[in-house]
Order: sequence, then structure tokens, then C-alpha cells
Amino acid sequence: MVRKFLFSAVLALSSLIATHALADITVLVPSGSEGDGLRAAAADYAKLKGTKVEIVQAPYSNVFEQGANAGQTKSGAFDIVLMDDPWIPFFAENGHLEDLTPYFKKAGLEGPDNDFLSKSLAVCRNPYNKGPYVCLPYVGNAQMFFYDAAKFKEAGVATPKTWNDVLKAAKALSEKGSGRYFGYVFRGGQGNPVVADFMPIFWSYGADMFNGDRTKVTIDTPEGAAAMKTFMALRDVSPKGVESYNANEVGQALAAGTAASSINWPNWVATFEDPSQSKMVGKISYSPIPAGTKAGSSEIGHWTMGIMAAAKNKQEAFDFMLWATSPEQMKISAERGNPPVRKSIFTDASLTKQEKFRHYPVLMQAIEASTPRPRHPKWPEIENAFGIELSKAVAGTETPEEALKKSQAAVEEITGIK
Repeated sequence: MVRKFLFSAVLALSSLIATHALADITVLVPSGSEGDGLRAAAADYAKLKGTKVEIVQAPYSNVFEQGANAGQTKSGAFDIVLMDDPWIPFFAENGHLEDLTPYFKKAGLEGPDNDFLSKSLAVCRNPYNKGPYVCLPYVGNAQMFFYDAAKFKEAGVATPKTWNDVLKAAKALSEKGSGRYFGYVFRGGQGNPVVADFMPIFWSYGADMFNGDRTKVTIDTPEGAAAMKTFMALRDVSPKGVESYNANEVGQALAAGTAASSINWPNWVATFEDPSQSKMVGKISYSPIPAGTKAGSSEIGHWTMGIMAAAKNKQEAFDFMLWATSPEQMKISAERGNPPVRKSIFTDASLTKQEKFRHYPVLMQAIEASTPRPRHPKWPEIENAFGIELSKAVAGTETPEEALKKSQAAVEEITGIK
């Protein structure tokens, strides 16, 4: 049995190596709409340029693991990795990414053109907004606030501008729903899910994970406590079991019309506006993140393309990235379902007049008012530790005060910052 398994593993590895050998460039992407969009673009590029582009898709966490392993072993398995923007410090500071400056110069360019949104470009530089470009933006994700405008109006809130507005409407709707309908829903699952839904609230109360020069962890603060108080109040008007919710559970609740509001990502818009998947077509409104004691700010979550330092075909990889992020290709990518990163696409009348793109003005505003997750090479580890404690608070297995205190200690230990 062991011999048979080893023989099968060798065959699989040989097949993978052979497939890579036939490709001019190999691109690692996440499963889902983001990866699907780039896979479609790769097929177009192959027909147009004759360059063979192999797309390797993997679940979210596995993209990081496979990319990190390829970088650390210098295997050259991937020429390009489509990465979540908070991963950039890890990849860049460990020497896994190419500095794109010489490639731009060779192309006769100083860098990306100014049609890209400024925040979209800022996350592609390391250090953030200051260092050289190590990535190009491809998918323009930033959170928005999604809500059932008719239900909110019934509850006395026409347009929710603050978290107090949200809570006012959500409490009234949950009470009226008597366990069948809820005013709010969020991702409470450990790790990335709960952290992503908490950070915009955290920021809207003036809290942040670190102080300005990153010399102190600042989670367990009065501002953090104020954000946690609102988060727990939102928990109380959300469905039971929300501590285990991820994107699908939240999306299904909004699409089914059993929850009235949530922070969410733009890739869900297509689902909510699809009559085969949603009972809420045309009924969900989109707005910027509500304010707390400070202006609301979305978590930016762009998917960016970077060339691996050990890539075998770096120039071909850069040529493909430049082509894929051009205005013409960005428009095609938008029509395929990926939110853009260029002003010209966000304001393209042929798109904005379509119902499925009616959220574009809000999304562009959300990106420009967004905040990046803390730019730290150990962010995946930080996020996991913070998310464990937040989820316990949501589940009620520890108090909000304990969650903040333990999060503070965990991040101090991970980063070595006291």
C-alpha cells in the first residue's frame, strides 16, 4: 500500500512538473471569482500572444502556503502569485518578490499610470505607499455596508450614517422578527472572517492595532473597548451561532432576506442581483462604512499580482501583468465580475448604467476611504490569534474585556513589540 502511494505521488509530481514545463508562465490564484477572472484573461492572452499561461487555483489559505513555500525553497514553481494585499509585507520582506522598477523602466514607464486609484497603488508598494512597486493591483475589493433600504426605513432609519443608526434599525427589526428575521449578520468565525468584519468597526472608533510608528500594540485601549461594545451589540441582533459564520452564511442570509444588513465585499453583489440566487434583487442598498466616533473606513482587500523572485520567466510575467491590468482588460474583467482598480472603469457609462454595476460609485468611494490591514510580515499569524479571541467573545466563552486583553498579549508575543 505504501509503495503504491509513493508511486502515485511520484506520478502526480512528474505530471505537475511536465505541465509547468509546457507553460511559458505559471500563475497561482485563489479559488473563486478572483481566480476565475484571471484564468479567463490568461486564456485570452494565450490566443492573442501565443504565450502559454497555466493557472493553478487553490483555496484562500493554501494560496499563501503554496506561495510562501515556493518563495522559501526558491522552487520557481510559480512566476506570478495573485495575493491578498496584507500578505505583501511577508512576501516582500522575505525576498520572495521582484522589485518591478527595472521592468517599468525597460517598458519606458516610470510606474503604473495615474488612472489607477491611489489606494489601489499604495498597497502594491512595500513599505506601504513609499517603497518600490512589488505588485500590480488586479481586483478592487473594499468593504461596503449592505442594507435593506425598505426595512431600514420602516425601522425609522432612511440612510444609516453611524453605527448608532445601524443599531437602532437592527434592534427594531430583530425584535419584530422574533427569531425568524434579524437586523444584522456578520462573519464571526475564527481567524480572517471575524477580524475582517471587526476591523472597520475598530477603526471607526479611533482604534488601531499599533501606534503610529509601530512601537506599541494598542488593541486593549478605551477606543478598542468602545468598538467591542458596538460589536457585541451587533452580535445581539444577529442570528444565533454567528460565531461560526463565514462568507457563505452571511451572503445566504442577505440573499434570502432573513437579515437586513451587514458589512460585505463587492463580489457578493452579483449574487444579490441574480434572481436565481437571491430574493433581494434590486432591494439591497450600498453605502460607505458607518461612522463611530470617527469617520467610517473600509478594510481594503485587493488582490494583487506579484512576480516571484525565483520565477523562471520574469519578463514574460511582467508583460502579462501589464496587459492584464490595462484599461481594456480591466473593463473585460469587470464585466466578468471582478471589481476594477481604475477610475476610468468605475466611471464608464456603459457599465454604470447597468443595474449590476450600480454600486460602483460607492465602491470607488469605499476604496479611496479604505484602510489597509496592519502592514506586518507576520500578519497571517497576527490575524489568526486576534480572530481566535474575537470569536470567543462573540460566542460568549470569554468576556469582551478578556478578548481584548488576550489579543493584546498575543500580538505582543508574535511581534516582539511591548
